[in-house]
Amino acid sequence: MAENIENNGCSQRDNAEHEGYVKASRSFNRIWKERDSAQPRLLEAILYKDNFNRAYKRVKSNKGVPGIDGMTIEEALPYLKEHQQEITDRIYRGRYTTSSVR
Repeated sequence: MAENIENNGCSQRDNAEHEGYVKASRSFNRIWKERDSAQPRLLEAILYKDNFNRAYKRVKSNKGVPGIDGMTIEEALPYLKEHQQEITDRIYRGRYTTSSVR
């Protein structure tokens, strides 16, 4: 059974259990740091120009219907060519917002 020990005015479990809590906390913090460092790499992969092109081709081959904004796939290509950098930058900065869903 865990024994509580008074330490600097705070209740603390015995040393062996405390070390386990500290290790778990450090592992959890490491996971969060890795997640944060992976996010930019993941966004880079998702927003890579070839992925934009593949997504466009997939929608076109599926004869995608216009979205809530009414833009057809034929209208999308020139729009994406003109605004791709702006869209990508807004996504990276967390400033991109989508249109309402129907």
